[in-house]
Amino acid sequence: MKKRFYIAGLILVSSLATGQDKVVKLEESVITSENTETTIADIPKNVTVLTGEEITQRGAKTVAEALKLVSSVVVKEMGGTDAAFDIRGQGATAKSNVIVLVDGAPINSIDLSGYQTSNIPVDNIERIEVIPSGGSVLYGDGAIGGTINIVTKAPENKKNYGSLNSEIGSYGLKKQQITYGTKIGEKLLVEVDYLKREKDGYRDYSKDDLESFGFRSRYKLNDGELKFKYNYSKNEFKAPGWLFESEVNDDRTQSNSTRWRVDGKTEKNNFVGDYSYNINSDLEFKLLGTYTHENYSSNGSNYKTEIKYLKPQLRYSYLNENYIVFGGDVYAGETKNYSSKGDSKAEKNSLGGFIVNSYTIDKFRFTQGYRRQNIEYKGKNKNFSKKKFNEDAVELTGSYLYSDSGSTYVSYTKGFRAPNTDEINAWAGEFNPQKTETYEIGVKDFVGNTYISTSVFYIETENEIFYGVNKNDEFNKNRNLDGTSKRKGIEFSLEHYFNKLTISESITYMKTEFKEGKDIPGIPNIKGVLNFNYKFNEKLSMNNSWEYYGKSYDNNDEANEREKTDSYVLSGLTFIYDFQDGLVINAGINNLFNEKYYDYVGYKNPSKQDPTFGKTYYPAPERNYYIGFKYSF
Repeated sequence: MKKRFYIAGLILVSSLATGQDKVVKLEESVITSENTETTIADIPKNVTVLTGEEITQRGAKTVAEALKLVSSVVVKEMGGTDAAFDIRGQGATAKSNVIVLVDGAPINSIDLSGYQTSNIPVDNIERIEVIPSGGSVLYGDGAIGGTINIVTKAPENKKNYGSLNSEIGSYGLKKQQITYGTKIGEKLLVEVDYLKREKDGYRDYSKDDLESFGFRSRYKLNDGELKFKYNYSKNEFKAPGWLFESEVNDDRTQSNSTRWRVDGKTEKNNFVGDYSYNINSDLEFKLLGTYTHENYSSNGSNYKTEIKYLKPQLRYSYLNENYIVFGGDVYAGETKNYSSKGDSKAEKNSLGGFIVNSYTIDKFRFTQGYRRQNIEYKGKNKNFSKKKFNEDAVELTGSYLYSDSGSTYVSYTKGFRAPNTDEINAWAGEFNPQKTETYEIGVKDFVGNTYISTSVFYIETENEIFYGVNKNDEFNKNRNLDGTSKRKGIEFSLEHYFNKLTISESITYMKTEFKEGKDIPGIPNIKGVLNFNYKFNEKLSMNNSWEYYGKSYDNNDEANEREKTDSYVLSGLTFIYDFQDGLVINAGINNLFNEKYYDYVGYKNPSKQDPTFGKTYYPAPERNYYIGFKYSF
């Protein structure tokens, strides 16, 4: 019934588009694959931008919750662990096939932990940019699925401002945040914030407690600026593990103490320096540097990770709208593991260089990009053996601006992804980088009061890295798959603007195949998002969101021999009341119709130690509520 309502809603809102004034959707700013700010209209990719206002309106409490409302992204969670973002059917390796950035700086680690976004306060986010299949030239290793850039709010150019934020909700949710900023002299802007969030979780043996402190500064130079950021976070968490179907039917909130469960803690320090200098009107220099130190402990193991990253870049503008970008990056990652079984150490280092040229002729714009990256591994495991790879990435695009608001584009991207250190530690045979070629065509336009964006893509992958049953071993291991994996699909989105009502809908249909034509497990063939935002007056607004997820094979069903997991529909409702004196109250309901669904579905095979077998489930939260306020001064 809810599925039919969702589809009917898509048809209804599509028919409502009548002539209204154009809005500036196409003019929204995006940090492109050339690491320079431009607009959605100028990017030859199917870009989605979520503004901070939209994130608040839709009631998202984390980056993961915000990205669930993007049809090109499937968010994967496993009952307490940090979410993975799957773009264009990456499957189980999504955390290594998508690069997540914060203000243009990659936050991916060298191991399976990938990126951590649960420690980013959503109130500090200016916007989130999702660029499918984008970033291979600028960022290299790991961008084959695309990039997600989280742009945070910069310190404001005024003295003595800030906010107090508090929220409570289901499953023991308690959140308090305070922010303060000021202007020192005429050139220095600073801002600090403190956040404490506690949450017990939907199931037994669940916990997600976060404490963080942030410092941001911005110093204005005569011909540029210097930014410095520091963030400290401490996250204590528990994950309850999987359940068999019989256990789910008995009590979906329970946790079986005989299974593998997680009781862990992370403590992270992150430093970022960002320098830009306008040498003259045509030449700009940028330098971005980051240092991250993280301590992670879980179930008797202790890890220490250090990441160092440096990226210089030079942009030269020529002949009016044309430009060329030269740049490079140095990446040094090291993880140490201290456990009762002994200590180990792994390193993954890389050195890359890139060049991007953009040239405009009348209404045509062409972009050519090339990257060369050297990757080196070191570690005690014999698989490392100081292994080295030299890989290339290429991006070629062409755009045609056929009207003041409309453009069409074609794009070709060649990218790569080298194994992470955890994958190598459990590898079967020789390992090689995964290589991907992506072909895409698309259109963007404004028709009447409606923004339209659509794209068709086809992706071929060689040496796909996959974790599963190895022919010569009863245990699962990582390996490069033989043959060519294929992903093809269409992404279509509309956004209608009326007087007080904004309606947006998007849908992604995808067909994936690998291993003799089988579907890649764990990937729904269709995802749709429908959102209504209505402003009753200047003070009161309402947001109603819908998400539809199609059927998929369980994440361990490589042979496609078991029945698919059912499709499902989720809906959320948020109300916001702005007193317009600095005080804002918000309240909402998640999973409005109490859908019984799962964050993750897998399969357990029998073993000598444990003969039980069957599908395994991570039940997702049922209907839940929240209410909070924010006071700004």
